[in-house]
Amino acid sequence: MAGKVKINGKTVVEPGHKVRKSDHIIVDEKPLPKKDKRYILLHKPAGYVTTRKDELGRPTVYDFIKDIDDWVFPVGRLDLDSEGLLIFTNDTKLGNLLTEPRYKISRTYEVLITGQITPKEIKAVLSGIDIGRGEKTEPISLKILSRNSDSAWVEVMLKEGKNREIRRLFEVLNKPVKRLIRTRFGPFKLGSLKPGKWIELKTIPPEMSSLEEA
Repeated sequence: MAGKVKINGKTVVEPGHKVRKSDHIIVDEKPLPKKDKRYILLHKPAGYVTTRKDELGRPTVYDFIKDIDDWVFPVGRLDLDSEGLLIFTNDTKLGNLLTEPRYKISRTYEVLITGQITPKEIKAVLSGIDIGRGEKTEPISLKILSRNSDSAWVEVMLKEGKNREIRRLFEVLNKPVKRLIRTRFGPFKLGSLKPGKWIELKTIPPEMSSLEEA
């Protein structure tokens, strides 16, 4: 409103003026620098909320990326007790592609459940079971990774993440979740990244690049 902004050579004073990537923007007679896209993979530990600030004063995932000067947001969420892969980016188009249900981007989790799960229960889950609120499960796959006397590790792959879907699923089966770790989100993998640590990718996987360009 002070007349300090020029877009493509014209002074613009309307606060709601929309710009395109191709626009040339001048602020105080200096070109506005374009921010590079950033892609950060964090191994979220349990006990942290996926938000910038928490009204209850709980620690947040942003505590781990204090060295990142740019604005970045988490793609999707992991609840307080869940662990594993969390993607941060300033690329809003990528964030929308990963979370938009119509793209059916898969998410893979390793889950420690109480008790054992039978082949019959696995078949029922894959066929779709009612988890309340008018919602049914839609896993792509569910397989047993290991067992012991009173619990089992299973791998669950989803194409669409309903709110607390995995925890609700195993609650219906009377097999409460002890641990839940996201190991993969689309082509992004947790790999050997340690809890509380993060890495930055210079580029995104080719399959995501082709979706962004579509």
